[in-house]
Amino acid sequence: MKLINKRQLFIDNRFITESSNIDLVLHRPLKTHEMNVFSAGTSHVRIGGYSSVIYHNGRYMIWYGENDYRNNGIFICVRLAVSDDGITWVLPELGIAGEYKGKPNNVVLGYGAGGISGGLGDGTCMVFLDPNDGRFRMTARHGLHEPLGLYSSNDGINWEMELETVLDDGRFSDNKGVFHLDSQNVIFWDDRISKYVAYVRKNFEKHGQYRTIARGESRTLDGFPAVEDMPVVLSTDANDYQIDTPEGRQPASDFYTNATLKYPWAEDAYFMFPNIYFKYDTFLPEFEKDKPRNAGPIDIRFASGRDGISWNRHDRKPFVGIGGKEDFDSYSLYMLNGIVPGKGNDMYMYYMGTDLMHGWDRGDRYEERENHILTATGYAPANKISAISRLILRKDGFISVSADYRGGSFTAPLFTFEGSSLCLNVDTGAAGMVKVGLCDSTGIPVPRFSMEKCLTIHTCNDINKKVVWERGGDLSSLQGKAVRMEINLVDSDLYAFEFRR
Repeated sequence: MKLINKRQLFIDNRFITESSNIDLVLHRPLKTHEMNVFSAGTSHVRIGGYSSVIYHNGRYMIWYGENDYRNNGIFICVRLAVSDDGITWVLPELGIAGEYKGKPNNVVLGYGAGGISGGLGDGTCMVFLDPNDGRFRMTARHGLHEPLGLYSSNDGINWEMELETVLDDGRFSDNKGVFHLDSQNVIFWDDRISKYVAYVRKNFEKHGQYRTIARGESRTLDGFPAVEDMPVVLSTDANDYQIDTPEGRQPASDFYTNATLKYPWAEDAYFMFPNIYFKYDTFLPEFEKDKPRNAGPIDIRFASGRDGISWNRHDRKPFVGIGGKEDFDSYSLYMLNGIVPGKGNDMYMYYMGTDLMHGWDRGDRYEERENHILTATGYAPANKISAISRLILRKDGFISVSADYRGGSFTAPLFTFEGSSLCLNVDTGAAGMVKVGLCDSTGIPVPRFSMEKCLTIHTCNDINKKVVWERGGDLSSLQGKAVRMEINLVDSDLYAFEFRR
């Protein structure tokens, strides 16, 4: 194995051949409970679940959809929020949406902006930065059951259509009524394979609508296969909660959005944040006679992988869970696509949370009658809030190799590296410690860099802690030679390592 000069994450056993008393532990982000961008007090104007965040040239940018149900239909636009620190957000008065008469006019697509008259009619947008030409790209659809179009921009503000169809829905020959793409569909450039990849919603008829996540790839933005031809890469399965249906045992939940990304600061690390949708109309006995149509709560789960195709869902528990009854995020959560640098050792992610349950007003839209089934059973929104909120997580901090107070150890496979120093992303706490030893291809410790000669790392919470031995930390003499790394940990978490030039 040859390691490039990038961080290596412990998201699986790639770097663990032998081990004793260690675990791979999934870490959840800290909820700040901030409402960085929000809409409150109305069920008719809502921040949509399909939004994106990018850090570009020293500025944080969020593109978010806003759904307006008041005009005898759904009118949707895409708005822009900006920030200098990722915490305090401003809604800039852009004035490019000439048909929009409200305040603030931070609309960048719809109501005249981007050449679209009126609302979009559908909220399936996402934004990514294309490294091939440095431009921003946005996927959006003008209306329901239409192909997904592609818009481009030099500044993230002024958008022009580039492709009328970047993703086509398609139909199954035996399920002609099935409609796909009704979600945030993710596209980005994957530098590992030098192709664009798409992670899309693909629906099946399985005791009602059953949502899965499919993947396609293309060397050009206009070459993706139809969704019906894309293979499914993630779905709920027999290990998720099952119910009995006329068609047999079926999962009581499915995946709505995916928010997939390739981690930008390490080699071969892909993360997905699918939000799981628990469908009340298929399960709860109190709804057996009067079922709410397509309704239920949604939270955010986690999966990781090395190739963007095979995924590990780890413990399957919520990565970002629903809040309390009075909180703004009590019923539905959607992860924004994107991950950005934060302050110090931190990175930021964002999610949209709301106390409006998915489908809570279906059948009785805009009404809150006492006999509405979700209202009558206590699931009406408390405050009618939808908000985008910041999450905080340690850089590289999704998964760690962890040992408790008894201590543990592991050995990595043989590898070669380029560089002169070894750095760790490690947290020892107050009472933990870590030591590293290097062995040659026969397993014999390298004299200058053995475990015994390593200076103990302790009292350390550092994302770039240099490993030092008695005669220093310069590893130049080992460049290009096959070595094996042994690590001992006591009461510590190790998130990543990197050989640096």
